[in-house]
Amino acid sequence: MKNNFFYPLNSLYRLLTLSLFIAFFVSCKNDSDDLLTVWPDTILLNEASLYPEGIVYSESLKKLIVGSYYKGKIVTVDAEGNIANFISDPTLVSVVGMSIDESKNWLVVCNSDGGISLNSNATTSGRLAQVIVYDLTTGAKLRTTDLSGLYQGGHFANDIRTDNNGTCYITDSFSPIVYKISASGTASILANNTSFIPPQGAFGLNGLVFHPNNYIIVGMAYNGKLYKIPLDNPQNITEITLNTPVNSIDGLLLVDNNTIVLVSNNFTGAPFNEAVYKLTTTNNWTSATVTSTFTNLVGTYPTTVTKINTDVYVNFAYFQNLASGVNPITTFKIQKVNF
Repeated sequence: MKNNFFYPLNSLYRLLTLSLFIAFFVSCKNDSDDLLTVWPDTILLNEASLYPEGIVYSESLKKLIVGSYYKGKIVTVDAEGNIANFISDPTLVSVVGMSIDESKNWLVVCNSDGGISLNSNATTSGRLAQVIVYDLTTGAKLRTTDLSGLYQGGHFANDIRTDNNGTCYITDSFSPIVYKISASGTASILANNTSFIPPQGAFGLNGLVFHPNNYIIVGMAYNGKLYKIPLDNPQNITEITLNTPVNSIDGLLLVDNNTIVLVSNNFTGAPFNEAVYKLTTTNNWTSATVTSTFTNLVGTYPTTVTKINTDVYVNFAYFQNLASGVNPITTFKIQKVNF
């Protein structure tokens, strides 16, 4: 004789099992979708006169964040090349270096004026040095820190990185200064060194990386030199010896503790090729070796590199066209670096 009491329980068990299976399948599918997102070797940015200088990839948004040097705005770009306006802040003049602090949900931006932005003016050209923190999800402005009053001279806040505690480090291309902003927003001078003084009219300090061994590495734009600055003793600045010289330095990217990717561009027309270099060290960045050089570039004036998953991508700013006003660019490119 059958016991009908167990029929509803069996049905409930089957329904519960089916629900758990569907939830597991959907979860796996979402994870799989993230893993299967393939970024093309060349990403096209179809926006006239964007002239992007800084790029950074957001793991949480699964998008590139791109700053416009000319238009003074910030956009997002997905793997299909779709551009969406993200931040249109009227105080932005030229968006230069950017850094993401995912733990605090921050997008941290250098706001400067090199004199060729749509929003450039006589009061800010060569003087503006701001760091602005935005909410990474909404784009809302959280705070602005003015660095220009910390040192008497010209100013151009160029590159920025955050450490594990939310402290920011910033290079100034027109003054021999590396700044520090605490997580709470207090600004100070971390390093002031005569080695960082550029020739008149040249860019000095440019790219910067934070190393988890408690130091930063900065690069000089005009002469291609790298310097190591220990954070617990920032007066003890040492030059990193390279086995072969690089011609100039713009963006820097710490790929792992012993590998840096370095961008070298050519604004002056000097007889050398623009390139992206891979540098490695075996002695904690006392010295470094150029192990790979990538010159098969699809654009001109490479500036910034970022990492998307395991791949490195470089941005092209086309600043020669911007400065000359000849042949305005309508489509910009971001390229995967294949060492």
